[in-house]
Amino acid sequence: MTPSSRTPQEELVDQRELAKAIRLGSARRPQCFGSYFDERGGSCALGAAYDGMYEMPRESREPGEIVPRNLERLFHCLEDVVKQCPAPAITAAAGEPLKTEATQVVCRKRLPLGAMIVHLNDDHGWTREHIAEWLSNGAPGPQHAARS
Repeated sequence: MTPSSRTPQEELVDQRELAKAIRLGSARRPQCFGSYFDERGGSCALGAAYDGMYEMPRESREPGEIVPRNLERLFHCLEDVVKQCPAPAITAAAGEPLKTEATQVVCRKRLPLGAMIVHLNDDHGWTREHIAEWLSNGAPGPQHAARS
């Protein structure tokens, strides 16, 4: 992973474009957990992003070759942007949010955005639409995130 040379504003534009791809892909398939795509035709949030990227506007590069626009920026966003998990920590046994007397304990994971999307989908059970909304809002950390 290389440090990002993009400004926070440029990263937000990329995250919003990634959110758009998730929304497009989500409209095509039901949600699944544990794999990008499943045997029922479902997709997780990251699978929906890949699916949606190829449904986004395209431009011809050479005769007969079609490549999605800004694909390299979306992959940079997935691989090089690191975020803290905005979700509450969950107990392994019950799958319930972990709480103390005073507050809810936040999940401590810090992951590249692609891995974070899979984590929110599979480990916290967020809907793909919720993940897309989180990305559209700049993927805030736990102190600013809406709870699932």
